[in-house]
Amino acid sequence: MVHEAPTAAPAEPIEPGPVARLFQSALRGLALEIGQSPIDEVVSVRREDFARVMETAKNDERLALDYLRCLSGVDWLTDLETVYHLHSFKHGHSIAIKVRCPVSDAHIPSVSHLWETANWHERETQELFGLVFDGHPDPRPLLTEEGLGYYIMRKSHPLADIEEWQEDYLKTIEEAKAQMAAATGVAAPVDEKALKIQMAQQKAAIMKKARDDARAKGLSPEDEKAAVQEAIKKFEEEHAAGQAAAPTAPAKSVDERAAKIQLAQQKAALITKTRNEARARGVSPEEERQIVAEALKKFSEEQEQAAAAPQAAPAQAAAAPATPAAPMDRAAKIQLAQQKAALITKTRNEARARGVSPEEERQIVAEALKKFSEEQK
Repeated sequence: MVHEAPTAAPAEPIEPGPVARLFQSALRGLALEIGQSPIDEVVSVRREDFARVMETAKNDERLALDYLRCLSGVDWLTDLETVYHLHSFKHGHSIAIKVRCPVSDAHIPSVSHLWETANWHERETQELFGLVFDGHPDPRPLLTEEGLGYYIMRKSHPLADIEEWQEDYLKTIEEAKAQMAAATGVAAPVDEKALKIQMAQQKAAIMKKARDDARAKGLSPEDEKAAVQEAIKKFEEEHAAGQAAAPTAPAKSVDERAAKIQLAQQKAALITKTRNEARARGVSPEEERQIVAEALKKFSEEQEQAAAAPQAAPAQAAAAPATPAAPMDRAAKIQLAQQKAALITKTRNEARARGVSPEEERQIVAEALKKFSEEQK
């Protein structure tokens, strides 16, 4: 089990619980930070003490933590954290042990020799977070392609910029849909599920009102049922009439999906660029968020202006229309994909031979692919 949902650090020191006190007694002289999760006591340890702590957790008779329930990864941007959830069948107690390491040196000792369940837990965490578990007997990926080049659960992965802002910018997405519909004449796709839910809610409200009115009049159960049915029938007729009267926008020849993808890519690039500039200035997270929000707002306004402005055709367009490029056949696509794969492998191997960090390696591969694409044009 792997997640990246960090919990807030306590404002004041927490009094050690019974299991934490056993750790303090068994590991005298070690710096242990005591905490509390909604389920278990928590002990945070330094990386240099981690191996000793875990050996003690398993082998000390007072602790006897013989079962590793799960292992969690947490991305703190500058640090990576691993959380080991341990349980003792002998004593019936549990503990969560946390250890951190810097992203630039993402190594911690493996505990797969102490708990067999750590084998796959550590493999999964390594491929999703980029944490290297030194001494692990088989660090191959479990879920993803080997040599993927980035780590899916890290906040720096390729889609992080879109995901992080997605929830807060649902309104922006709806505005973009409206802009696209206005510019192309193609109506935005209908969310059938949302419409059905809305219709059901409206019918439920009408049924309740009709039933309450009937009971207030003292009608019999049969008359009450008839009144409710009549109200529903009237609602459905009015809804059908409204649907028939609603104007439909004339369809235009446009690849709506491609336009949406292009708009999403432009927004993602703008988010990345604006965030990097904000971070280079050393602003706070709140200021960074505000700066990105303003940049997206400005982008949306420019899109609205562009959609509203009349489209002036270039003077040469009528005289000499550009010849569309011939579509790439299947064999050419396969050949291009093979060339890119070979380039990725070659560039990644060269980067690793130089001992660069995973982030630098990814940047080097991206630049090589960009150069390759430019040469293909």
